[in-house]
Amino acid sequence: MSQQVFLREAKDKLGLPWKEFAERIGAPETTLKKWLAAPEAVGNYREMPSTVWVLVREILDHEALKNKFNRLANKASKSA
Repeated sequence: MSQQVFLREAKDKLGLPWKEFAERIGAPETTLKKWLAAPEAVGNYREMPSTVWVLVREILDHEALKNKFNRLANKASKSA
């Protein structure tokens, strides 16, 4: 999967606008735009560091666990 597809899918899963997504992963918007650029966009493209791939995956995993916990908590409170 390309970094562009990875970032777009992560942003969509988190339901954030690009500015908030950049803040969430701790990257300036200009850097995020370079990661989203096509590799053939000389001067505008930048390879995303492996640590960012890991960070974004961790954020997605955290959000998935948080959503699961909230669903279970809601279910438990309704049955109590």
